[in-house]
Parts: sequence; structure tokens; C-alpha cells
Amino acid sequence: MKIASVALASALLSLVIAAPAFAAPDVYVVNFRHAEDARSQQLDSQLATALQIAQVNAEEVVVDTTTAAKWEKSAHDAFNRDIVPVFNKWVGLPGFAAVVDAKSKSIIGCLDASRSASDMARDIKTMAFTASGQPRITRASTGAAGSPCPATFNQPPTQ
Repeated sequence: MKIASVALASALLSLVIAAPAFAAPDVYVVNFRHAEDARSQQLDSQLATALQIAQVNAEEVVVDTTTAAKWEKSAHDAFNRDIVPVFNKWVGLPGFAAVVDAKSKSIIGCLDASRSASDMARDIKTMAFTASGQPRITRASTGAAGSPCPATFNQPPTQ
């Protein structure tokens, strides 16, 4: 009986340790890009670094309009995350990222390549804390996180 209990406990412990984490993200960082856009290329590397530095529960969603096939895949990715209105608002406008609350699907702010990776990381962290309802410390001289979001833009894929 004791051996069976130990074996069962060991099996349960190994399942808990080996189980993948499927926690939903607090925010989606929607990267609007096009391979031939210089701002997109700069943002890609800065955003990857910023997400590593920020160490928050964020998922990057890439909206790539380089080809019709990538445009379609991006539309499916947006649909799977229930952020189609964000996709529709800016599809075809490359070179920036929108930070979206994963629960409410509201846009918290935007990022662009004019900011350093460390500034982006700080902004992503602030926006993720806002989305998760965690308290955060701000300084009176600090404005809203991120860069201004661009005006609405929607362009169909090029063939």
C-alpha cells in the first residue's frame, strides 16, 4: 500500500512539473509589419528584445502584410485571439505595434521604432500591469506609456 501511495504521488508530481503552462496572456503585442518597410525591420528586433526585458505575460501577434498568404495567416491569428477589430483598424500600416488587453480586447497603447528597446520594455510592463489590474508606481512627470497610436488605416493585401 505504501509503495502504491509513493508511486501515485510521484506520478502526480511529475505531471505537475511536466505540465505546460497554458496561462492566457495579460496583453497581446500586435506587431504590424511588412518585410520591405525599414521601420518594421527596426521594430522587429527592438520588440523582441523589449519583450524579453519586460518579463511580463505578453504574447506577440504578428500582422504581416508582405504577401497575400501572410496577410491571410495574420487574419486567422487575429481571429483566433478575438482581436479582429484591432487587425481591421490598422492592417496594411506597418512599422508599429499595438498593445491590447487580452481580456477586454481594448487597445491600451502603441509602440514604434523611435523608442529604445528598454523604453519599450518599460512601456510594455506598465501596460501589462494595467491590463492585469496590478498596482504600479508612476512618477508625476511621466506621461502615458508608449507612443501615440496612428490614425485608422485599412488596406487590402497586394498580390
